[in-house]
Amino acid sequence: MFDLMRLFVQVVEEQSFTIVARKLEISQPAVSNQMRVLEEKLGGVKLINRKGKGFALTQEGEIFYRHSKHMLDSWEELMGEIGDSERIMSGKIHIGASNIPGEYLLPSLLTNFRKAFPDITFKLTIGDSLDIAEKVLTREVDFAVVGAVFDTEKLTSEYWLKDELALIVPEDHPLSLKRSVELQSLKAYPMVIRENGSGHRRAFEEALAKQALDLHDFNIVLEAGSTEGVKNFVRAGLGYSFLSRHAIEQGEKSGLAEVPVEDFSLERGFYLLTRRNKSLNYIAEQCYRFLFQQRQDGTIVS
Repeated sequence: MFDLMRLFVQVVEEQSFTIVARKLEISQPAVSNQMRVLEEKLGGVKLINRKGKGFALTQEGEIFYRHSKHMLDSWEELMGEIGDSERIMSGKIHIGASNIPGEYLLPSLLTNFRKAFPDITFKLTIGDSLDIAEKVLTREVDFAVVGAVFDTEKLTSEYWLKDELALIVPEDHPLSLKRSVELQSLKAYPMVIRENGSGHRRAFEEALAKQALDLHDFNIVLEAGSTEGVKNFVRAGLGYSFLSRHAIEQGEKSGLAEVPVEDFSLERGFYLLTRRNKSLNYIAEQCYRFLFQQRQDGTIVS
């Protein structure tokens, strides 16, 4: 049964019968037949609905995937604890990330990790910090890198590195000619912000609270679901925003201008997020330690 569960999880994560068949060096009909065998062993429960060349999980399929992933992870943890000290660095690591780590920090780091371990593959899921924390909790990802602290009964956060948010405006904005601006003066201009649930927005709201202000004091004209979305709307002239320096320095800068804000510091941290008191499987643990070591070594400029 474990082999069928493992095959099912692989099909779901690859979103393709063909890719799984190719990797296992078997025929696609063989994979499809194994999925039918699995459904029969579950008493005829339908797990997958075919849609053209693709498929979608049924509600039962979603439940079975979640529990299968949990059981397979637990099995790997068990074998890791009782197995030989000599481990094989191969397999897939599923990492969750909020926008800034996922789009600007992890690409080069995961590339370097894979250079050392070429048999490792990755799946990267990017979303707002709150959504990614939920995916860690439900075991949809092995661990995550997010822009907010989640220290709860079931989650634990480990500080990774510092981030700073800076004011950006369109290059032809009236404020672009100023050496610095006061926070209060920004109320007169349209503002673009990240959506609720993002660590970016949470950090901004906390910084405003220290100034006895909140978002209702500003003229918010758009809430965007990604950092690149914010940048593009600012570049188009819709309004100003506060962006991570990692996004400013590594992304496209044309059409944007940075303006210092007097007496307003906007710093936050990025954190490595895992389930509390739950071990990672061996390859995920090695990747986690690699990322943490980069921060320790100062490889990442914060």
